[in-house]
Amino acid sequence: NRFWNSVVPSPTFDPLREKYGDKFEEFIREKVVPVNGDVSADFLGMEESQAKKIMAACDVIINSAGNVTFNPPLESALRTNVVGTNNVLGLARMMKRPCLVHVSTCFVAGKRSGSIWENEPVVGYFPRKNELVGTTFDVNQEIEDCARISEQARQEADDAVNIAKFRESARARLREEGRDLDDEQAIKSAIFRERKMWVRERTTELGEERASYWGWTNIYTYSKSLAEQIVAQQDDIVKVLVRPSIVESSVAYPFPGWNEGFTTTAPLILIALRGQPVIPVNEKLVLDVVPVDMVAGVMLGAAMEALVNDDPPAVFQASTGDSNPNDMKRITGLVGLYKRRHFKDKETGNSLVNRFHKMVETSPATQKTYERTSTPMLNRMAKRANFLLEKVTPEWGGGRINDIVTDMRKGIDEFERTTQETMDAFAMFKPFMVDNEYNYRSDNVRELMSNIKKSEKDLLPWYPETLDWYDYWLNIHFPGLRKWVLPQLEEDLKAVERRDYTYKDLADLFDTATKRFPTRVSMKIERNGKLEQYTYEDVRELTLRAAGFLAHNGIKPEDRVILFAHNMPEWGMTYFGIIKAGATAIPIDPASSVDEIITFAAAGEASAIVISPKLLEDNPELAERIKNEKLKIKLYSFDDVFEMPDETEEAQRTALLPNRIVATSPASLIFTSGTTGKPKAVMLSHKNFTSMVSMLSSVLEMTVEDGILSVLPMHHTFEFSAGFLTPFTNGTQIRYLEELSSDELSRAIENGHVTGMVGVPALWEMLHRRIKTRLRDRGDWIAEIADNVIDFNAWIRDNTPFNLGPVIFFPIHEGMGGRMRYLISGGSALSEKVQKDLHGLGFNVLEGYGLTESSPVLTVTRPDNKMLKGSVGKPLPGVEVMIASPDANGVGEVLARGQNIMLGYYKNEQATDEAIDEDRWLKTGDLGKLDDDGNLYIVGRSKDVIIDSNGKNIYPDEIEDLYGKSDFIKELSVVGLPDENGGEKIAALVVPDYEKDISLTRAETNKEVEKHFREVSATLPFFKRVQVLHLTPFELPRTATRKVKRPEVVEMIETLENRAKNKTNKVVESKGDD
Repeated sequence: NRFWNSVVPSPTFDPLREKYGDKFEEFIREKVVPVNGDVSADFLGMEESQAKKIMAACDVIINSAGNVTFNPPLESALRTNVVGTNNVLGLARMMKRPCLVHVSTCFVAGKRSGSIWENEPVVGYFPRKNELVGTTFDVNQEIEDCARISEQARQEADDAVNIAKFRESARARLREEGRDLDDEQAIKSAIFRERKMWVRERTTELGEERASYWGWTNIYTYSKSLAEQIVAQQDDIVKVLVRPSIVESSVAYPFPGWNEGFTTTAPLILIALRGQPVIPVNEKLVLDVVPVDMVAGVMLGAAMEALVNDDPPAVFQASTGDSNPNDMKRITGLVGLYKRRHFKDKETGNSLVNRFHKMVETSPATQKTYERTSTPMLNRMAKRANFLLEKVTPEWGGGRINDIVTDMRKGIDEFERTTQETMDAFAMFKPFMVDNEYNYRSDNVRELMSNIKKSEKDLLPWYPETLDWYDYWLNIHFPGLRKWVLPQLEEDLKAVERRDYTYKDLADLFDTATKRFPTRVSMKIERNGKLEQYTYEDVRELTLRAAGFLAHNGIKPEDRVILFAHNMPEWGMTYFGIIKAGATAIPIDPASSVDEIITFAAAGEASAIVISPKLLEDNPELAERIKNEKLKIKLYSFDDVFEMPDETEEAQRTALLPNRIVATSPASLIFTSGTTGKPKAVMLSHKNFTSMVSMLSSVLEMTVEDGILSVLPMHHTFEFSAGFLTPFTNGTQIRYLEELSSDELSRAIENGHVTGMVGVPALWEMLHRRIKTRLRDRGDWIAEIADNVIDFNAWIRDNTPFNLGPVIFFPIHEGMGGRMRYLISGGSALSEKVQKDLHGLGFNVLEGYGLTESSPVLTVTRPDNKMLKGSVGKPLPGVEVMIASPDANGVGEVLARGQNIMLGYYKNEQATDEAIDEDRWLKTGDLGKLDDDGNLYIVGRSKDVIIDSNGKNIYPDEIEDLYGKSDFIKELSVVGLPDENGGEKIAALVVPDYEKDISLTRAETNKEVEKHFREVSATLPFFKRVQVLHLTPFELPRTATRKVKRPEVVEMIETLENRAKNKTNKVVESKGDD
């Protein structure tokens, strides 16, 4: 599979693809037979009979490693380079004429300078041989010694003190992951992991010490030399060692600039392009770089020599330094030239930053100068700043001061991490750029390649002496790295997004959270002027009471129970009670009608309904309807569920609860359609939700210091996952409102312990209007100044690590409680203007995207300082997102895959098969595209796409974004109307903001809106212009989750269109009568 999926699709085969066309694969199958194998296993993982059969027909083995790691664990290096080499030799001896070409590296020379000749002895070599006079090096003894010290490391790991340390580290890890410290099985697994990591680190440390003592630069070159010596001491095979120097981009084949994987010069280039002005080098040192296609030519030439010569030269060094030297001073200059060219031509990013980088030269420096004035100095400053900030962090919590210090430390931590990465990269390559002035000789290679016929020299290229290094580096190598290597390197160097622990099931999540935070307040609500608070211990007690009640009343595992209530602590306790009883919850909208409740109950085959007292009072006919429909459903109110039985009976009820819950069983059934037709119920498992909590926790970083205000209905999966399960898991307090009104909301935000909110765009639009209105109330000139300052701080945040909003707009932040960390938006697209203004005010707005079927979040913008306009962010850790059949603009249907994807639709296999393909990709029905950084942009629903008479696809979300940037527009919806010319035409329904300027009449405000539409239309191509515009003072129709109901908008516009036509007809008729 690897051969066909990774090797064959490689660009290296492009010339063959062009030559053979449709017969390319047939040609490859004719020439190549891939065999599964493992170099560390006997017979390379094949059966002995299979190995003998293959080797009987084999003329030559070319043994070449695929990956390079400078300092792997000693055992790992020996397994690949020593054990693997011995296994290859064993295989070679099965050949009629054993013949091996073993590919090594020039850098087995180790820490030394001067000429490195191809005829130097291989067996018994070690770099310090001239320094350690009288010392001999025996490769076989060395291998035995390495095995012994590896075994000693394992024995050392079993020392009682180390075992105690492993247990301590294991408990600390479990505590950090939020897991149960009393779970002995988890402790044992964590101890095993700690021990394994310690042995790896210890053997790496011992390997580095040993390699350094003998004079090698790292474990890689040390173990490569051991492998060479094993091969060289064999007398019964024909063997050749090929040593390339630094292998870099091709000069001609398969095309100029092709490169792949880890390369020595790539980090140097990347660091320069990131703005590093000083490169620590030895200016006189020759950096020996050889194009990869020339290395391939030497390997094949060496194989040819081994085939025809029973005693070929032992070593061929593929290097360029002895015929066409290129020193580090010149290379650094070429790096500087490329950097200048790169930033001059760069169209993305900030133009000022690009101009600055273009002007700053990349220059060589001594090691001392580099350490005193460059990255190491900045790293020391970051460490010092962190130390000082730790000193000033208030021990008593500190409120807003603590938050500001924490935000500053995050930025400094990231700066310290990136500067440390730069230092580590330079330290890794210091032996090759500063310390050792190698001069590799390639006399054997020159003689070998001179024997090739002139007509075949293009097939086996070797012409280093004619290379123009200026042209190669600037026009071939640098662009090749930029295209083929640096994107992956940049991805590898990014901070790895931490994925939190995934609980086995929701019962495990509940038990662990209530055990970790027993005395902390979990939920609170103010009812009838009295504040009610529930600690985690209280929640556990009441949840078990609810579970016991349900079990006592016949609810069995796999039964289904409807949960019908507004947001309140009892909602969450009842949900967990249903889960602890082993049943499945069916949360439904508290605004559901009795007809809908009956439909959901029947479709979900519910055994019971748990309802809040208020909704029971508001729906007095529910019990009678259940009876009339002959549904075997019991109806319980919260008063029934939480009534306290005596101690004995409670214990008996608790004993009825199941001991184990299947992680893949449904935890919730969520209905995504109403009463018309057959409603669809999404089955979300325990594993779906615990995976979602793990993913969200890794991004949102909620802690015991945080508090969430719950405003979205809890039956909505977005609120359930992000606003309930995730904070509950992390010890974060959840605040509920008895009544969801603007006054109650403002009071709770201002006076409650609220650091985050989960909401839909309508909530943030309301908040935005409230802030803007308060600014306008203080005078138009104040509002204008504020708008300019908002724009300025947005620019500062986008282009620097700083956020001045909490300081400049201190009163606004104080009005929001003074501790708001995140505003989490989902459900539908957030207006760019609202997002930009909140960003400029200093708030962190995280926009997410997902569906109920994905539990529900798929992507979310990260809490960085910079705003991503129009994007819904990157996939959560563990989620894959793909664009299916993208068009020329990269737009296609968004597909997603991960452990958060639903089990399917309840008893609806056809709908499940239509939504999820055989590879478990969820078809979202949304159209989107991905940028180079993996950020997702949603351009519309596939079913909402407007297709005009010319067949052009027009995305309503994009048109709304283009026209929606006016303060006179409160709401806007774009839809398609049937066009008499065929296809559809773009229509817009606008709700003007009549409070924007109270000095204007409604008619004048309407004219401002119309003027804005004319101005925007003038800037757009015709097919993107709104052709039908209507204004209405009424709010747009929305779902319970505040999504605009586009079909109803279409009906409203059609009604307005008909009225306008009738009015015109009447005017024409009256004029005709005159």
